[in-house]
Amino acid sequence: MILLLLLFYFGDYAFSQKYEGCFQSSALDPDLPTLILSHADVPAKCINECRSRYYMFAGLMNGQQCFCGSRYGRKGISDSCKTPCLTDPSNYCGSQDAMSIYSTGYKGPSPPRSAQIVHSGSDSLHITWEPPDISNGNITSYTLKAMVVQTFASNPIPAVESQIQGGTSNSTMLQGLQPGTKYNISIVATNVQADSEPIHILGWTLIGPPEKPMIPKVVEQTSTTVTVTLSEGHSEFGPVSAYQVFVVQSGIIPLMGPNVAYYNYKESVEQGLGYYITGEFESSEFHKYKKFVVGSGNMIGSYYNAPLDTRVLPQIGLAVVSRFQRQTQYAYSNLINKLMIYDDAKKNSTNLTTVILCIAIGLLGALLVASIVVYFVLRQRHEKIRMRKLPEQQELTLQGPLYEVDNLAYIPEDVPERVNHYQELKKKVWIIPQNAMTINDTVIRRGRFGTVYTGVVEKNGKSSAVAVHSIADKLLKSSDKRHMLRELDACIRASPMMYLADLVGTYETFDTLHVVLELPPQTLKSRLLIARSGNTFPTNQILSIGSMIASALQHLENYKIVHEYLCARSVGVTSNWIPKVMGHGISKYSLEDIKYARWTSIESFNNKKRQQPAVVWAFGVLLWEMLSMGGTPYSCISLESDVEEAVERGVRLPQLPDTPDPLYEVMSSCWSTEIQERPTVAELTRLETLSICPITAITEPYVPELELNEYH
Repeated sequence: MILLLLLFYFGDYAFSQKYEGCFQSSALDPDLPTLILSHADVPAKCINECRSRYYMFAGLMNGQQCFCGSRYGRKGISDSCKTPCLTDPSNYCGSQDAMSIYSTGYKGPSPPRSAQIVHSGSDSLHITWEPPDISNGNITSYTLKAMVVQTFASNPIPAVESQIQGGTSNSTMLQGLQPGTKYNISIVATNVQADSEPIHILGWTLIGPPEKPMIPKVVEQTSTTVTVTLSEGHSEFGPVSAYQVFVVQSGIIPLMGPNVAYYNYKESVEQGLGYYITGEFESSEFHKYKKFVVGSGNMIGSYYNAPLDTRVLPQIGLAVVSRFQRQTQYAYSNLINKLMIYDDAKKNSTNLTTVILCIAIGLLGALLVASIVVYFVLRQRHEKIRMRKLPEQQELTLQGPLYEVDNLAYIPEDVPERVNHYQELKKKVWIIPQNAMTINDTVIRRGRFGTVYTGVVEKNGKSSAVAVHSIADKLLKSSDKRHMLRELDACIRASPMMYLADLVGTYETFDTLHVVLELPPQTLKSRLLIARSGNTFPTNQILSIGSMIASALQHLENYKIVHEYLCARSVGVTSNWIPKVMGHGISKYSLEDIKYARWTSIESFNNKKRQQPAVVWAFGVLLWEMLSMGGTPYSCISLESDVEEAVERGVRLPQLPDTPDPLYEVMSSCWSTEIQERPTVAELTRLETLSICPITAITEPYVPELELNEYH
C-alpha cells in the first residue's frame, strides 16, 4: 500500500512538472522574465527553484540559465531548443534564442504580505495585509482563519473563519472572537486555480469585564466596623487579578461600569464623591481577606481602611479587577443595603431578641386576659342601656336615614382635581429597582434634557444593554419639562413593539430622573459598513428587514407619532437580524448627531415640522442605503444646501447595478414630489413580496463627514 502511495505521489509530481515545449526567447527579452540561476545543472534544479518561489513555470536557456515566470509563449513556438543541459546531456536546455519551458506544478498565488493588526477590540480584530507579489492569475478571494493559542476561557473556543471576496480587498474586521484571547490568524489568497500558502500573524483581543461578583454578607457589626465575608470572582474574558472592597455613603448611587475606577478615601473626600475604595488585595491573597473587616483603620494594599460611623449604616460592595497588558476592567457587585445590615445584625443578637420576645409575650398575654374581662363588663352595661332607651331609638329611625360626612376630606364632585401629568406618566412604566440598574461612564451623547449613558438592566435573571437618559428634572425650565414629558409620553404610548427599541422603565435619585431605553448591540449602518470589509450581510433579507421597519413605522403612525430621523443609523439590529427602530420620542436624543438633509423630503426643506409622507421619503433613502451597503446618499454633493437644490431640481438617488426595476420603482415612488403619489407605510410592509438580486458590486462610497456633524 505504501509503495502504491509513493508511486502515485511521485507519478503525480512528475506529471505536474511536465515539459511544455520550446518557445522563442532572447537574452534581452527572455520569454520568462525572472533570472533565478545562472548555473542550473539539470532541469529539475531549475524547476525546484522556481516552485519554491511560487512560480508556475521554469525555463532554461543556453544549457544552464534558469528563468521563472507565470506566463510563457509570448513570441511563439520554436524548434531551436537543441543545446544539451550542462550536466544532463540527455535533455535539452534551450539555446541562445529559445527557451525550454517546464511547469513547476504550483498553481496558487504566493502568500499575502505585510499582515498586521491595526485595531483590537474585546471581540474583534481589524486585520490588514498587502496582496501577493505573484498572483499567477486573478486573485478571487482571501480567507482568514483565527485559531486560539492562549485564552482565559475555561471551555474550548472554536476557530473563526471569514472569506473576503475580491482581489482588491486588503482589510477586514474579524468578529465573534473571545475577549482576552491570543489568536494565530492565517491569511490565504485564492486565484482561479488554487490557494496560496498562508501568512500568519499573532494577536490578542482586549480583555472583557469579569462576571458580576456576589454581594458581600455581613457577619458582625460594631460602632466603627462592619465585618463581611467575600465570594471569589470569576472571569472568562481575562484574569482575576485583584479585589477591591468599597464603601458608599447612604443615599449615593455611584457609577458602575467596566471602565469605572474608584478613588481612595482621601481623594474621595476631597472631591466630595461619597464613595471610595477601602482596601485592595491580590487574587492570590483572597484566602487571607475572605473575612474582611471594613473600617479597621489599617492600610490594605495602598488604600486606607477608614473607620465607619455605623449609625449611618453605609453601603458596602465588592469589585473584581482584571488587569492584562496595560488594560483594566472592573465588575462591581450590588451593594449591601440597610435591610441586609439590619437582618445580619439581628442574627448576631439572637439571645437579646429572645429575651425581649419572652417579655413581650408575657405582657401581651396579660393584656389579652384584661381585654376579655373588660369586654364582658361593657357588654352587660350596653344591654341595660339599650333596653332603657329603646323607644327613643325607634323614634329616631322614623326620621329617615342618617349620613356620616367627613368634612376634612370632602371634595365637591363638580370641582375637577388638578392632574399631575408627571405622576400619571410614572404610573405607566416600570420603576426599576436600584439593585437592577447599572450606569456605565460611557457617554452616548449630550442630549437636550441631559446626558445619555450606556448601562445594564437586570430583569428576570437576564441582563440587557440600555441607553440611560439622566435628566435633572428639577433644574429644567417649565417649557423644557413639558416638552420632555411629551417626548417621554411618545415612547410610553408606542411601547412595547417587536421592531421598536422600547422604553424599559425609569428610576429616580434625589434630583435626577433616569429614563431607560432598549439599546440594540449594533446599528444597521454599522452592520452595512462592516459588510464592506467582507463580513456577511444577509442581502437576501434586505426586503424582509425593510418590511419589519415599515411595520414599526405603521405602529408609530397608529399612535400619531411621526419619526423625524429615519435612516440606517436610527435602526438597531439584533444578533438574529431583527431591526429595532430607534429615535422616536425622547430616544431621538441618543442618536448620533446626524446631518439629515440627505434623508429630508422635498416639502420638508422649508417646513421643519415633518409629516408622515416625509417618513416614507426617508424610508426610500434607507432602502437605498441597504442596497448600497451603507453608501452615503448624494455622496458626490458635499454641501447640504446643494443637496436641497438638487432634490428640488428633480435629482434622485440612482438605481444601483443589482437593484431590480420593480424595487427601484417603489423607491422612486417614495421620492415623488406629490405626496399623494407616495406609498403608505402600510403598503411598504408588503415589500418582501418583491424579489431581490444578489449584490455583487459596491459602487457608492461612504463619506462619514457628509453624514455626521461630529466625525472623528
